[in-house]
Amino acid sequence: MKYQKKPVTIEAFQYDGNLRGTDGRYCVPKWAAEAYEKGTMHYGASKPGEPLRELFIDTLEGTHHVSVGDYVIQGVHGELYPCKSDIFEETYEPADGLDQYEHGTKLSAGLQEIVSAYTRIQDTNSLRDEDICVFEVVLREGKKFSNKALRDFLEQEGMTIVSVRDSRHAIVSSSKAEFGSLQRHVGNYRDSKKSNKKFQYIDDFKFPNPLDKLAPSIRDMLGK
Repeated sequence: MKYQKKPVTIEAFQYDGNLRGTDGRYCVPKWAAEAYEKGTMHYGASKPGEPLRELFIDTLEGTHHVSVGDYVIQGVHGELYPCKSDIFEETYEPADGLDQYEHGTKLSAGLQEIVSAYTRIQDTNSLRDEDICVFEVVLREGKKFSNKALRDFLEQEGMTIVSVRDSRHAIVSSSKAEFGSLQRHVGNYRDSKKSNKKFQYIDDFKFPNPLDKLAPSIRDMLGK
């Protein structure tokens, strides 16, 4: 007989190096905070004599180290265990019914709107190359720019964070070539071709509010 694995819904969070925010409050799920309070999840030293800065989880198979960027999973029986981000993203997808084609189409449309907005500006004035690709990135609910792995992903895709407005909104800059590459990669994500699934953590790309613009030539034009 042939068997297939039953679909399982799990809860997880991606470790960004901290369990608490700058306000001192937990920025992880309640079950993770409770595990830390109970000592199941704890900080320790990676080597004898080193500071207690590394996160560990006690599991039935022993104590496991959690690296920055790893996911911490709560299984169906409440058990906790870490998972490398590439394995997690190949194995799991959001359980909120995210349609990759629909989501990818939205992201592609957002990038095209940015191009169109700059094209309208260029009808009356010329722009420097470095000005053409200053835009806003909006993360999905529950995702934060404080997540190092997510920030690294943006950098890999040619987006340099210029200004973080809040946990989910940031202004980024990109060269013309990098912006074109980003459009292609989002198109591949939309069409389910080989692409980085971290695009699922971005809610939208937007042409920024004129007051948020950091490139003087564009800010001046948008203010007219």
